[in-house]
Amino acid sequence: MLIKLIIRNAFRHKLRSLLTILGVAIAILAFGLLRTLVGLWYLGVEQSSATRLVTRNAISLVFSLPISYKDRIRQIDGVKQVSYGNWFGGVYINEKNFFPNFAVEPQSYLDLYPEFVLSPEQKNAFLHDQRSAVVGRKLAAKYGWKVGDLITLKGTIFPGQWTFVLRGIYRGAQKNTDETQFFFHWKYLNETLKRTVSRRLIRPVFT
Repeated sequence: MLIKLIIRNAFRHKLRSLLTILGVAIAILAFGLLRTLVGLWYLGVEQSSATRLVTRNAISLVFSLPISYKDRIRQIDGVKQVSYGNWFGGVYINEKNFFPNFAVEPQSYLDLYPEFVLSPEQKNAFLHDQRSAVVGRKLAAKYGWKVGDLITLKGTIFPGQWTFVLRGIYRGAQKNTDETQFFFHWKYLNETLKRTVSRRLIRPVFT
């Protein structure tokens, strides 16, 4: 009886019922979106390290810092190690396939980010091949990449087709470790650019 009464009352004013349903749906969607944004915000905090600090050009991520800053930063009290990397901004096949990709100094960068776990064999192969790259486990699974594959990125900031040999697939040490990144040798990028552009690139990371 009660259910029949509710249904009859709901259809008495169809417009009012429709607006009520629409309002509830919007409220649920808004709540879900806000929870997602809050979750992403705290995820960044959880992935950060209290002993690691990143510095970059004050204008933008794509602008470089002088490489001489590396030695100046190392001399600051409390700094134990310095590494550097540069945002590459390449895309895979087309602009829809975008993911974080960086040119880094491999040995010191991996030392500063121990949460990126590689097998000893893959790490050694990456360190000794200047055209090699390392990718996260989720990124490799998304595109079906395997160790030994050739991967070509189309440069956006640095034009051209850049081909890398996949030497390692890292896994995250924690559940919230980002496994969607792509790293390759900064030296490969720098030496290639020196043949065409008189420019050196660096974005130090120090701890």
